[in-house]
Amino acid sequence: MSSSDASPEPIGYHPRALFAVSSLGLGHATRSLVVIRWFLHRGYAVTLISAGNALAFLRLELEAEPLVTFQELADYPALERGTGWRFYLYLMLDLLRTWRLIRRERRQLQAVAGGYDSIFSDGRYGFHSRWTPSFILSHQIAFIPPHGLAKTAWISERLNLAALRRFDCLLIPDYPHAGANLTGQLAHVAGLQRCSHHFVGILSSYQRLDLAQDIDYLFVISGYLLEHKGSFVRSLLEQAADLPGNKVFILGAVGDTAASYAAFRRPDLQIHTVASGELRQTLFNRARCIVSRAGYTTIMDLVEHDKRAVLIPTPNQTEQEYLARHLGRLNHFVTREQGDDMDIAAALRDCDRTQRIRPPWRTAESLQRIDNAMAPLLHRQRFRIVLPAMGDTARLPAALEGLLGQRYPSDSFDILVVSDGPDDGIADTVRRYAEERPHGPRLRHRAAGRPREGASDASSVDWILFCDAKLSLGPHLLQQLNTWLNRHGKDVAAASTVAFPATSDGLSAWLGFGVQRLKHRLLPASGRVRLVRADLAGLADCGAGPGKDEPPPIKLFRRHGRLRQVPTDQVSRATPVSLG
Repeated sequence: MSSSDASPEPIGYHPRALFAVSSLGLGHATRSLVVIRWFLHRGYAVTLISAGNALAFLRLELEAEPLVTFQELADYPALERGTGWRFYLYLMLDLLRTWRLIRRERRQLQAVAGGYDSIFSDGRYGFHSRWTPSFILSHQIAFIPPHGLAKTAWISERLNLAALRRFDCLLIPDYPHAGANLTGQLAHVAGLQRCSHHFVGILSSYQRLDLAQDIDYLFVISGYLLEHKGSFVRSLLEQAADLPGNKVFILGAVGDTAASYAAFRRPDLQIHTVASGELRQTLFNRARCIVSRAGYTTIMDLVEHDKRAVLIPTPNQTEQEYLARHLGRLNHFVTREQGDDMDIAAALRDCDRTQRIRPPWRTAESLQRIDNAMAPLLHRQRFRIVLPAMGDTARLPAALEGLLGQRYPSDSFDILVVSDGPDDGIADTVRRYAEERPHGPRLRHRAAGRPREGASDASSVDWILFCDAKLSLGPHLLQQLNTWLNRHGKDVAAASTVAFPATSDGLSAWLGFGVQRLKHRLLPASGRVRLVRADLAGLADCGAGPGKDEPPPIKLFRRHGRLRQVPTDQVSRATPVSLG
């Protein structure tokens, strides 16, 4: 993960989203694809992190999109591999490795998270940030343990819920109805109320095309447990040769060679190692019946397009085995176990007796529900920044650079510089910066005795931010404040933050900073940068110069809401200005 992706964009702000997509099967990539396209449609630039076949597939699908960049980051090991006693040994080792990789993801993300407006994860648990709204897409809240470990199910469920709660919102691609859903016990668990979540409905990246269904049987064989794949594909190819009609195989292995399957090709049997873009859409829409693994994304595709199917779960993959049993018991699909005695022709004949699922809504509405679920956390608060600059002309340019360089939409904040009078040189500095940044935030100067007067026309903003020219403000300050307010700002009247020492400060400054942080915990409104609700800004007494640095009237604020502290890392003492 490159830190260059998080560089601030003070001029011409452009929203950015980070997508982290699991590579354990192509299902995560295909269902995330429709959400990625939705973000691109909304004007976001997207950084996409994945690995293996999933990353290669997404590159093929999105290579023509100029606002998408790709990064490769190793994924978690493939769980549920091996057989016999090796299965349990691999499971313990892989779980330990997964935990270490999640911690590594978390550390790497912190260096770049500030450069993004939202983080969207599909199956990667380390991609959540303290200062960036973070969402995770998952249908698997409860894990179905392998044979012999059934009594540990409650442990894995609680651990998974604890991990999901670290995200701002869990988006579940299923329906909320207890008696009409696709995931059964995987997503509909008793402990879900402890986690912020929304059932958003199915997601399919396949579009509806008006095409003749001239492919009798489409075999879609993907998955990450390769030890079960080779013999399975050959068995299906051998049986498909005897089926009447047109057959098409998609093997789901990007970059793989089809030479080993050349002997099976014939006029009525096509083989594609991978299908992407228009070909993928066309083949799926032309298919009359589908044979596939019992992956959940495949099931959503089938429901979206009202397709009949035979589902064959990957051996030892307990999620697929459960889904096949659950949906097969409801007679929505024909299900078979992989084995030498599997008769695919008989299974296909049984498809005509299944009852098709009538979903309450489909992908188009699901995307709107995702948008509605994310909107409160992506809301843009409107700020007015009041900057007292009482005769501090030397420090003013650096302070303005910090404010004008905020990675925040320029139409969502303005800057008001307050000085002692019109002839102190500050007005000329403000005017020059305003002329140099005509497309930046609105920058004004006002000669007034106290900065509170900057709030007199604050009806167009939500919050007043009182700053100090002696402070250095990082480019992500407003973004962090916005995220904190969207998460915790309900019923807040005022908040403040402490200022970190400058990098050049010595040990005594850092010791004093520790005392200041303790004071700030006890008196949340005692910090150096103060945030006040716009309709209460007239109560603020935030210091207009020497001797005016006393805290605001806390008792007055408490009558109107809570006082809070914002633990941002974007405020520090400025390095002293040299006058030599």
